Amino acid sequence: MTLLQLKTLCKERGLRVSGNKSEVVIRLMENDEVGLPPAQSQIQSPAFPQHAPGTYPQQQMIYVKKESELASGIGICIILYAIFRLFWAVIFSVGGMGGLGWILSPIAFILGLGFLLGGAMTYSGYRNGINFTLGVLVISGLLSIIFHGDQVNPVSIAWGDGMVLTSIMCSVSCMVIVALPLMISPTLKSGWPEPIERILGSNSDSSGKTTVSCSSCEAELQVPSDYEGQIECPTCNAVMRV
Repeated sequence: MTLLQLKTLCKERGLRVSGNKSEVVIRLMENDEVGLPPAQSQIQSPAFPQHAPGTYPQQQMIYVKKESELASGIGICIILYAIFRLFWAVIFSVGGMGGLGWILSPIAFILGLGFLLGGAMTYSGYRNGINFTLGVLVISGLLSIIFHGDQVNPVSIAWGDGMVLTSIMCSVSCMVIVALPLMISPTLKSGWPEPIERILGSNSDSSGKTTVSCSSCEAELQVPSDYEGQIECPTCNAVMRV
């Protein structure tokens, strides 16, 4: 089955549809084990049923909670802040303010895109999304201090001598808030979203995964390192336990 077909099956069962093919297969197999009697779940995996294409047997509908509601909420806040930073950069680039503000506008725009990307990954529950956003916050905070002056500019929205400490406190507070899911939520996903993995190349595809050889056909399978349970080889359909 293709990744799109597997994700369609996940959607019909009420399961989360994100992730690469290995993760989606394992999610379907775990759902099969929950819906089958104990003796039957050891010998077959209905995630790959033998029936007419496009038809599926009746399955128990299970709704899976998001990995981290806290991360999703903070991700939305980061995205909104990113939109504000992008708007702020555009104001200086096309508003005819000139001077230092016009020169710093491209940097401010890149920072806004960084917040947007980090917020999207954080909303999706990825640990790297939080780490990425924290890195952008550090760079943004340093630039805010370096270019702090009497006039407002696109990388420092606080100005005046009395606002330096306020700018530092705001940056630190934002870092603490963004880092909360790292301290509270144990279910954040490792690695990167699938589109970013494709950009980074094949080396990142195996991040957080273990290579397992099929006991039947010796095909190399990528399994999440923290997964424990049954897997099915997509080449020969052999079921094994890891």
